[in-house]
Amino acid sequence: MARKSSKTTNFFRTVGDAVLGVGRIPSKIKRRARKPKVKPPRMPRREVPLRLKGFFERRHTGWPEYVMLKTQLTILSLFVAAVIYIALLPGEVIVFIPLLLALSAYLIYLAATQLKRAFERDYPAYRSFVAMCVAIAWVFVLALRYSPIEFSLEAIHLAFIPPLTAIVFVFAAFTAFRLKYGRSFTYGTVEEVRGRRAVVRVSYDICSNVKSGLYLVESFAKVRKGEQVKLSVERPMLGLRGAKVRAILGKSKPTTLRAGKR
Repeated sequence: MARKSSKTTNFFRTVGDAVLGVGRIPSKIKRRARKPKVKPPRMPRREVPLRLKGFFERRHTGWPEYVMLKTQLTILSLFVAAVIYIALLPGEVIVFIPLLLALSAYLIYLAATQLKRAFERDYPAYRSFVAMCVAIAWVFVLALRYSPIEFSLEAIHLAFIPPLTAIVFVFAAFTAFRLKYGRSFTYGTVEEVRGRRAVVRVSYDICSNVKSGLYLVESFAKVRKGEQVKLSVERPMLGLRGAKVRAILGKSKPTTLRAGKR
């Protein structure tokens, strides 16, 4: 009787499990549950905004130059805000200190994300440039606005210490940057060959201080359209107007121009 009861109990248990979906999970389903398919994260698109695309195309530039333009405009805004705060509105601490902090934070964000993707080859130089500009702005604010030295006619020579310190810091920072990252060559892509000359597309290069664009240069090596080349650069003493691209020195490896991709 007990054996019959046990068989009946097992029968109803089996039927109940089948109806309610309770029981063992098939091995294939288990594997799927353990290893769900994860979609790879989408990489941010490296494109110039549509409303500015024509502007950059007319100047033969692309996304790296767009990122650099944003960085330069933010640096300019940081310097302007610092000057206004120091010289014109020193009492507006609540307005300008958060503004300076926000601009500095945005520059750090650009350096860590977009500048890194736009200029992979020379990223350390761009990162150092941004850090240098942020430091210069804050050195001027701290030296001229929060200096412990108070102005007095009796010790007027001491009043010149903070501004002179800031100026010396700027000079030393730019000199160190130029000595560490400066170079007399850059890279480009051959767009057209004209006998012993070639039209070369050059991206923005902070190390050689070359502006982006198309350059007609002489070639000391035999090159073809689409090849990536190394170019000599003539750098002026101050470099305010940018360096001049002179001639093609030879071919370069394709990997050296990853930052110039558009």
